Amino acid sequence: MKSLILFDLDGTLLDTLEDLSEAVNHALALRGLPLHTVEGYRHMVGHGVRNLVQQALPAEADEALVDSALADFKDYYQAHIDVHTRPYPGIQELLSELHARGVQLAVASNKFQEGTEYLIQRFFPGIPFVAILGNRPGYPLKPDPEIVREVLRRAGIAPEDALLVGDSPTDMRTAANGGIDALAVSWGYRSCEELAGNHLVHSVPALRIELLGFYVSEPLATPPAAFETPLQQLIYEKFASAGIPFERVDTDPGITMEDCAHISARIGVNIVKTIFVCNRQQTEFYLYVTSHDKPFATRDFCGALGIPRVSFASADKLWELTGVRVGATTILSGVWPACAGVHLVMDADIATTEWFACTDGTPTCFVKLRTRDLLEKYLAGRVIVQI
Repeated sequence: MKSLILFDLDGTLLDTLEDLSEAVNHALALRGLPLHTVEGYRHMVGHGVRNLVQQALPAEADEALVDSALADFKDYYQAHIDVHTRPYPGIQELLSELHARGVQLAVASNKFQEGTEYLIQRFFPGIPFVAILGNRPGYPLKPDPEIVREVLRRAGIAPEDALLVGDSPTDMRTAANGGIDALAVSWGYRSCEELAGNHLVHSVPALRIELLGFYVSEPLATPPAAFETPLQQLIYEKFASAGIPFERVDTDPGITMEDCAHISARIGVNIVKTIFVCNRQQTEFYLYVTSHDKPFATRDFCGALGIPRVSFASADKLWELTGVRVGATTILSGVWPACAGVHLVMDADIATTEWFACTDGTPTCFVKLRTRDLLEKYLAGRVIVQI
């Protein structure tokens, strides 16, 4: 985990495009010049407001016109700077968690300094940034590395312990010029094609994992304080009524095999893979539990059960019959009333293991219990076909 994270502002922390667009169009309208769409401005931002206004003006505009239009832009923008501007969903929570984990935070922007400071204080008032740096007189714009060097000096951090997060090739060059690592985000003002060749993340949760690692709590022996779904509540009630001891871990959403590897390492047993399939007529449904690393072969599965070919069931049927959403399929749904007619199938190798681990019906909590308790107590009375 890095000790210092520098964030670009526009297109990374905040979606400022509409307010910027309206301000430039105001300056253009005062002069009877053609206006641009919000999308048209997307590729103009990121190089300072003077450059933004200059690009919006006709190509033949002289310096005097740029100066006067820039002045009108600034007057309008400073009065309307936060009409539409908002943090990207999840950014406020991410910054708070980074701060709580002891990571120093900074802003490195090409937006004019007063606007940069105002927006940070407006939207992130509880975050103690070590530096909030924008476009200041006498200082070069990104991709010049001076802004990186100044942040490093203020934070007292070596380049190898810092990382810049931004949405543009300019940000990536700034990081490279300053000798620090970088992550590019795809939700800002540049396309994935423009950011090709950089380490690219596509969502704030993915960025969180990149910055903090995949979260897995210490094992717990108590139910969650609050239940996310009726099935999750039913599962822990069944554990209690059947006298089944368990351990569980809270996690980031465990979707990929890599995610499950992190969870398995903490809980001490491999998370099983559970598949929900049905026949073509959608009259017969199967919950199949197998090893996490075993490919699902439809022909082998159907041959072992002596049934016609099956395919993956729909998300709607998964929710209706098992009480879970995609990404949280579990054999623990076997106690769900609507699951009574679903066939439970288990790989014979799984049935003979000492421990069993799976999701508790949510993608952010995984449980470990003895396989014998699962089969003989939790699923008592249910027919489980082993193949």
